[in-house]
Amino acid sequence: MYKLSNAPLLNAPQIDKRLESLAQELKACDFDIILSALTGSYIFTADLSRRIATPKLRIAFIKASSYGESDQPNANVHISGLEGLDIKGKRVLLIDDILDTGNTMYTLVKALADYSPASIKTCVLLNKESRRTVDYHADFVGFEIENKFVVGYGLDYANDYRTLPEIWTLEEV
Repeated sequence: MYKLSNAPLLNAPQIDKRLESLAQELKACDFDIILSALTGSYIFTADLSRRIATPKLRIAFIKASSYGESDQPNANVHISGLEGLDIKGKRVLLIDDILDTGNTMYTLVKALADYSPASIKTCVLLNKESRRTVDYHADFVGFEIENKFVVGYGLDYANDYRTLPEIWTLEEV
């Protein structure tokens, strides 16, 4: 059984402020397409892409799952949505909600490289460096966090908590 922590780990104004500065960093890169790894990153992608707001920036969605209904990732990453993806010669920004073990992001980047993009850069809302089991690091990071299970702002536990406007720690009771 789990419950939310007593206070958000990151409140909405903190998230908003960081998105503003992160968007400025990303604008300078002149990406052709954003690939959003569903489902956890949908809110982050929407909020960030509106701040980048370049007229020709395309957005596409792929699905990568490694958690299922657990609070621990597994080694097998299931990817869907790559079929029909046209990124050949394009500057790609891959967005995900959290970089934890590194396995999901590493697997996604490796799979996308087969489509011959000009470049692939990665952006995550949250980075848990202490959990890394694969030597992979995001190019752009919203926040560094400790090894805690977090929910809200698109992140979930068994599909609950996604719609919270803040990021909360989920604690076992």
